[in-house]
Amino acid sequence: MIKHLENTDINFVRWDNCINNAINGNIFAYSWYLNILCDDWEALVLGNYEYVMPLFHKTKFNRNIYFSSKLGIRLGVYSNKLITHDIVQKFIDAIPSDKSLINLSLNLHNHINGANARIISTYELDLIQSHKKIAEKYSNQFQKDLESARINKITITQGLLPNELINFALTKKVYSKPKLKENEISQLRMIIANSLRYHLGETYCAYGDHNNLQAAAFFVKSKKKIHLLFAAISQYGILKNAFHLLIDKFIEVHSEKDLTLNIENSITKNNKEFFTGVGAHEVKYQQYYKNNLPWFYKLILNNN
Repeated sequence: MIKHLENTDINFVRWDNCINNAINGNIFAYSWYLNILCDDWEALVLGNYEYVMPLFHKTKFNRNIYFSSKLGIRLGVYSNKLITHDIVQKFIDAIPSDKSLINLSLNLHNHINGANARIISTYELDLIQSHKKIAEKYSNQFQKDLESARINKITITQGLLPNELINFALTKKVYSKPKLKENEISQLRMIIANSLRYHLGETYCAYGDHNNLQAAAFFVKSKKKIHLLFAAISQYGILKNAFHLLIDKFIEVHSEKDLTLNIENSITKNNKEFFTGVGAHEVKYQQYYKNNLPWFYKLILNNN
């Protein structure tokens, strides 16, 4: 039987052991990461933490909802055992029914059917080959954009401090992805600080010819996955293809490793062209979305 646990009833040691051993475990599901995104997150647990699923809750429009975080993607059901469609559906069915809105991002091992299932696309690049082999597959346009960045004297370095990255992202005429609210920026700051402290994350940045910061990115690692969790770039950086050179440098550093890089939060003049140009492949995952809010609240949500 699947149990619904309040935060105070969760055994965090058993929880983290499950995530650590899960075939689909990722950094987003560890208790320290979940604690940053929602300090009283709840859980669905089957057996002795053989299968687990985190739930973020908050109040919106004076109603209780379960939500997905922009910084906590690919959650859902985790286990070191086989995760079948039936198991995932049982977890979905076990979600407390008193919530007016349920919006859950699922990981790639979770599959559901029905009207409440949404398909989301993301883009990933395997890094197991050498940088030379990967670069040979870059499109002609991507190669031209790289050369343009070099001609414009864009340079890439590592080790940008968390506050420097956040301050740059908040600068006028700098674009960031994902778009974050004030409380989410505070969460990002804590995630970056903790990830860097425990060698789970890296920051990369691009400077222009006058040593002005033009682009910055934070990558977070979990097992064999690396996610571009947050990116920011200036208007000049977009114009001069700074992000092309930044990603190419990251690929060069991490090539010939059994890693998959997720680059969905890249910011360029044409993201679709960028994804295909660098050789990334499209991957589809699902969201579970159920909205029982009154129609006027739905209208507000749709317009935000």
